[in-house]
This record gives sequence, structure tokens and C-alpha cells, in this order.
Amino acid sequence: MFAVHARYRGRDRRRAELVAASAAALTGLDGVGEVRVAGVEELTAAPETPVGVTTLVLALLAAGDWAVGVGVAPAAGAAAAADAAAGALGPGGRPGLVRVRVRGDDPAAADAAADVAAAFTLLQHVISRRSAQGREATGLMRAGLTQVEAAAELGVSKQAVNQRLAAAGWAAEEAGWALAVHLLERAAALG
Repeated sequence: MFAVHARYRGRDRRRAELVAASAAALTGLDGVGEVRVAGVEELTAAPETPVGVTTLVLALLAAGDWAVGVGVAPAAGAAAAADAAAGALGPGGRPGLVRVRVRGDDPAAADAAADVAAAFTLLQHVISRRSAQGREATGLMRAGLTQVEAAAELGVSKQAVNQRLAAAGWAAEEAGWALAVHLLERAAALG
């Protein structure tokens, strides 16, 4: 079982409206499931797969103003995963921070949590360095478009899209995404 708990750490004065709009938008992502508002500045979700968890966490990291806790409870159930996610996040958290907690009796649980958190930290580093053009191009690729389709959407050449993706670290994001999914699968197998 997996859970994600996120806290808005931005400066928007209309926090409640922003959090509600974010929950609605994130609920539409493939594999994420329902994202619920859990307070004025908090969201929770229980994606069923590592792909859903990674998709949600990357969307929150791309937004830039969220601190994120991820909970993995291999044998304990949804409530334990939610508690682990909230506990991982703690009372504070800075934007772009992802903390992970894996519940279980296996002594490797702490190492698994640290590995997943490290993968998300690396992804956050790649994502945070993007230009507006890089965010645009990678967003279209993440939405499933080909480079030719993205070029048509942006009104530029395929070569320009390719250059934007290279500058934005798209290859590193794809590799990091696959790594995070794999590490979450391994963490879920503990216990």
C-alpha cells in the first residue's frame, strides 16, 4: 500500500482555493486515483501502484511549492501507509522536499526509504533547473506526445523540441522516473 501526503509551502494568499484546484487537477493524472484536500494547505492520496506514486510526486515537484511525504506499508494496509506518509512529512517541510517512510519489520525498510527519497531528490534537482521552454516541452512529452506532435503544438521544429528536451534534462528525468518506480516496487516487497 502506498500513500502521499503533500503540504503547500508557497506564498499564494488563496491557499484553500489553490489546494482544492490542485487536488482536482492531480486526480486526473493516470494511475494517481483520487486526491483529497486534507486541510487548508494539505493533500492526500493513495495511489495503488509505484507508477501512480511517482507520477503524483513528480507533478507536485514540478509545481514547485509542495513538501511531500510518501508512505509505503507493504503488509499493513492503507491507514498505515497514510500514517507513514504524514509521519514522513512531519510538521514542516520545505518546497521540493520529499521524505519517505517504509513501515514494516524488515531491517532494510529504512534503507529502502532513503533510496526512494534520494531518487526523488535527484529528480527534483533536474526539474527545478528548467527554463519555461523546457517545462513546456517536457510537459508535452509527459502527456504522451511525440517530439513531432510537441513541435506542432509549440509551433517550432522537431529539432528545437529535441534541443529543449536535452537542455531540460528529459533523459535524466526518464531514467530517474524509472528508478523511483523500481525502488518503490522493492520497498513494497519488504515485509
